[in-house]
Amino acid sequence: MANSENKNWVFWLFATLALIYAAFFFARPINLATADLGRHLVNGELIANGITDVLYKNYYSFTEPQHAFVNHHWASGVVFHYVHQMFGFKGLSVLYMLMCLLALVFMVFASAKKQVRAIPVLVALSVVALFAYRVEVRPEGFSYALIACFYYLFSKFRSGNIGFKTVLPMLLLLQILWVNLHIFFFLGIIVAGVFVLDSLINKRESLKELLAIAAGMVLVSLLNPHTYNGLLAPLTIFNEYGYMIAENQTILFMLDRFGNPELNHFVLFEIVAIGLIAVAVWKKLWKPLFVELLLTIIFGALGSMAVRGIPLFALFFIPLATGILVHLVDDLKFKTKQTVMRSIPIIGIGFCVLFIGLKGTYASARKGYEGLGLIINIDRCGRFLRSQEIPGKMFNNYDFGSYLIYHLHDRQKVFVDNRPEAYSVAFFDSIYKPIQEDDAIWKAKSAEYGINSIVFYRLDNTPWAQPFLIRRTQDPEWVPIYVDEVSLVMVRNTTSNQRWIKQFALPREMFSGVPNN
Repeated sequence: MANSENKNWVFWLFATLALIYAAFFFARPINLATADLGRHLVNGELIANGITDVLYKNYYSFTEPQHAFVNHHWASGVVFHYVHQMFGFKGLSVLYMLMCLLALVFMVFASAKKQVRAIPVLVALSVVALFAYRVEVRPEGFSYALIACFYYLFSKFRSGNIGFKTVLPMLLLLQILWVNLHIFFFLGIIVAGVFVLDSLINKRESLKELLAIAAGMVLVSLLNPHTYNGLLAPLTIFNEYGYMIAENQTILFMLDRFGNPELNHFVLFEIVAIGLIAVAVWKKLWKPLFVELLLTIIFGALGSMAVRGIPLFALFFIPLATGILVHLVDDLKFKTKQTVMRSIPIIGIGFCVLFIGLKGTYASARKGYEGLGLIINIDRCGRFLRSQEIPGKMFNNYDFGSYLIYHLHDRQKVFVDNRPEAYSVAFFDSIYKPIQEDDAIWKAKSAEYGINSIVFYRLDNTPWAQPFLIRRTQDPEWVPIYVDEVSLVMVRNTTSNQRWIKQFALPREMFSGVPNN
């Protein structure tokens, strides 16, 4: 059965269609208005040109320019910069898609047994939509690919398919890259630690070698521009973190506020995972599947505490579910087992054909808004600002910071950008939020900072943003001069700004509305 199942063209058709199906989920146009990508691209450009202040300081802001900052993702910016330079934003979309697909492939290959390769492919198919919960082009893509690669390499080492002298330099080199690419580098150390525990529990001979690998990974993590501060960044980043962002909220908070179908999918699969763990205990599989059980529990808990962990849970659901399903299939009678194994690729092909062809459902590969590169005209506001060269300081909101850095970093500093760790808690609590909530504070602080323009992501859903925008658009001291689907630009109503007011002033009645509750 092993050879027939692996070499059968039906299986390879299933695997190919599953890969195509998954690829569509990551083909999402880039919303530069709210993404961090603009700042990453500028980081990469500046570092490539020898400007290293972006590694240590709040380089882009005029409000807290000397605030200490650990740039834990600087190498991602360099990679993004060169890919963008050669292939544009479409190239960045393809890069991110390939990283995510590579993560899925690593997990499938790590989980696959010669006799039952169709099972991990089918399991991966079931979690693709969940894994694609965060599809914005960001450094996390490197972490997805790397953690899957680490699990694959450790699994092959555990099974004896890769020797210590081969796996050690590979893992250490990848860890050096990872600590400079993204703050999730510590997850590689956690994976190593879980394999160490597995070796202890199962009394494997590889314990000393695994301990050496884990220790080596910790040591090489010091090889970053911040040395021990970089190593400790995952533990210290929240010490000065004054702004609530969605990706760090609990599953219960996000379900109550947004209720995205992916969140319900996560809850459902957490319940399924609990059931699978119960089966593993009942069938006395917890020892051979200890790594898979513990990593699924870890990332399930992470996803519950901070929804940015949901894709990691999806990845590690694959080997857990595969390991248990393979055992259950092996327990079937021979003829039943043969029928099941022949049916899985056929079921998978039917699923892929249906949901590649069908648009608009949760499981559909084609949602109707897939694409590569930038959302059409998302950069219009940036082009307007560069062409008009409005002088003076600008006030912008948190969401729009990286967008403005991308378009204006060589001309203007921003008021704030979407890096909570780059600003003090006092800044957010005493300046950024109150300046939008209280008009007296707004007048005082805007005068103190010399604010001459307001540039806002106008879909900001925070409680203070919409009331602030409505008041400013009705404020005779400010004149709206530009608006599009996502952006709003206003200038102070002064003699020096008459050039823009006369040419671009918009009627105030355009902006009447009811503030969000």
